[in-house]
Amino acid sequence: MTAELQVRLMELSAPGQLVDWVQPFPDLESCWNACRSPEVMLWLAARLCGTAGERRAVVSCLAELTRRAGRASQHADPSVERAACTVETWVRTGAGLDELLAAERAALDAAAWAGIVAAEQGARARRLFRSAPRGRAASFGTGRALGAVADWREADQAWQIALAAAGAARAAAEAARAEAAPADSGPADAARAGGGAVVSGASGISGASGAPAGDWENCVGESAHYAVRALSRSRTGQHDAAARKAARLIRRRLPCPRLD
Repeated sequence: MTAELQVRLMELSAPGQLVDWVQPFPDLESCWNACRSPEVMLWLAARLCGTAGERRAVVSCLAELTRRAGRASQHADPSVERAACTVETWVRTGAGLDELLAAERAALDAAAWAGIVAAEQGARARRLFRSAPRGRAASFGTGRALGAVADWREADQAWQIALAAAGAARAAAEAARAEAAPADSGPADAARAGGGAVVSGASGISGASGAPAGDWENCVGESAHYAVRALSRSRTGQHDAAARKAARLIRRRLPCPRLD
């Protein structure tokens, strides 16, 4: 079954990480229950969505991950919480497409600003470390450099959170378009019909999963990726713990996808 499962996943343009991961498992459900990669899990769930309800469940997971990442930081932009709220409103009652796109734009603006701040603070930290006295860890110059590093980390985390929020809003918008499109089309088809790509290049969200850039499932996986990275930044060295918690959240909310 393992070889057949790997072939099926490759036919879906699954990430190589997932194709390799399933090798020791007898079936997809066993792999799903053991997986610790939230972005891979949500990519797979999004790729195999067949109904509006399933798409809404996937988007709801993104909104919750985004909200958790925002609350873990003291410097998340207000647009992050607004995006999560707008997405959750769409999941429950159907927020308008214009509201979702506005939430995405606001989050992208916040990400752009946070990216500028992170670049400035990173450059400042490098300058201060170069000028700090050697061998004097407690010097004033070293303290300033370490403070700049902390400022860079905060801005970088805010950048990741904003990108997670933008991806969640974009995923919800494309799912909303799919619901309004003919029954045999999915989010990617609806995006093309709507004149836009599923993933905005300006957002920094791109096809890291290996599937063609613009696929809805890529947008879902990348949003989850940024959210988990931001959560792990809230406690240095805790990426694995953040990923495990996110994976447990996904398993509580979503059943194992079906390949047939």
